[in-house]
Formats: sequence, C-alpha cells, structure tokens
Amino acid sequence: MTVWWSLLGLCLLPCFYWMLARIIGQNRLYRRTRRVAEWEEGHRAVEDVVFYARDGVKLHGHWYEHPDAEGVLLICHGNAGNVSHRLWMAEDLQDVSLHILIFDYRGYGRSRGWPSEKGTAMDVEAAWELAHQRLGFQEDPPIVLYGRSLGGGVALQLPQHCPVKGVVLESTFSSILELALQYYPVLLPQWTLANRYLSIERIRSLNVPVLIAHSPDDEVCPFDMGRRLYDAAPIPWAFCTLEGRHDDAGWQSSEEYAGAFRSFVKEMLSPS
Repeated sequence: MTVWWSLLGLCLLPCFYWMLARIIGQNRLYRRTRRVAEWEEGHRAVEDVVFYARDGVKLHGHWYEHPDAEGVLLICHGNAGNVSHRLWMAEDLQDVSLHILIFDYRGYGRSRGWPSEKGTAMDVEAAWELAHQRLGFQEDPPIVLYGRSLGGGVALQLPQHCPVKGVVLESTFSSILELALQYYPVLLPQWTLANRYLSIERIRSLNVPVLIAHSPDDEVCPFDMGRRLYDAAPIPWAFCTLEGRHDDAGWQSSEEYAGAFRSFVKEMLSPS
C-alpha cells in the first residue's frame, strides 16, 4: 500500500507543480489593483465611460475631449495599478489636438472580470469600438494606438482586427514568454505559461507605421527587446532611446521622444 501511495504522489507532483507555476505566472504578469487612486481634476474635461467587451465583461475608462481634435489616442497602460494612476498622461498631452481614451483591462480598477491574454484582446477591441463610435463611425477612423510595457502586448492584438493609423510602443517586450524564460526559468514557462503575448510575431503583420521608445537601463523589459520589435516592424517610423529605469523612462524625461511622439501623431492623423 505504501508503494502505491508513493507512486500516486510521484504522479501528482508534476500536476501540482504545473498548477502552482501557472498561478505564480498569472500573479506576476497581472500586478493589478482595484483600489482607485485619488485624483485632483486638472484643466481637461474628463468623462467616465462604461462599455462592454463582446463576452459581456463590463469595462471602465476615461474619455478626454479636445475641441480641435484631429483623432483619438487610445492608451493601453502598463501593468501595476490601474487607470487612475495614469490620468497625468492626458494632462501632459493637452497641447496635442487629440481626444484621449484611457481604459482599464478586465480585473483592473473599476473594470470587472479577470485578466487574460484573450480577455485583454477583447478589452482593447471594445475600447476601439467606443472610440470609433465617438468619431461618428468613420470608415477609416483616425485612431493612434499607444501601448506601454504590458500595454504594448495588449495593443498589438488590436490591429489584426481593427484599423488604426499608427502604433506607439514604449518600454515593452518582444514576448512575455521570452521574459519568463529569462527571469523565471525554474517555472518552466514554455510548458506552464498561459498568456504569452507574442508581440514579436504580431508586429511582423502590422501594416501601419510604428514609433518605438526604450531605455538601455530598463530593468524589466530589456532594451534589446525594443530594438528587435523595431527591426521586425514592416513600417518602422523611428526609434527613440530613453533614459532611466522602467518606471521613469518616457516622454516626460526625454525631449527627443516628446517631440517625436507629437510629430508622429500629427503625421499619422494628417489628411492624406
């Protein structure tokens, strides 16, 4: 009997490890919070928006209206926290003639549900539909897509299904699988990782210009991942080298990138 119990334990151990590794991987990938940060409203009018993914999950975001807007910037934010921690971005871009839609993925902030790669694909598609609606269902909607960190992987799922004018990727990865293999090889991610976000493959089919920004000092998403994404893009527009660590690098700390970002948006949204 003891032998049989030992054999059963040996058989169940890989299953237990597989489940544990998947749980750990999920928690490391989506470092979300539902707690909404306090926010003192700035000079831009902000509208809370509620919309639904095609599987029925209720989502939440913020719509910033601009009186002279030439299009919409659709923002896919990074990993930790939620949309309430990124509202400074809209304040930062007051000088750009854009409506801005920034939203939470399922499981983040006031959005319901639980995050997954398939789920976030439906979320960004639903956000695009909302922007499309606000633009009056234009046939070729003037929408520029922006994704930072995790948001880069989320964003690159959209152009396969919905047209955009251009894509900005900031401090993002070539794939979550590559990150996991680098940082957590003991979890055997090639066998246990459920959400892989293979951005390096998705960017190869992109048919719009791409602006990419990345810092050599990024300790989360290695710099070479940003370079590889840029080299793989069929229509590369520009690559900006940032300064600082992952959470610090961005247009607020790089005049070159701030200027390139504004030029990119203007060019992408200018009438042909």
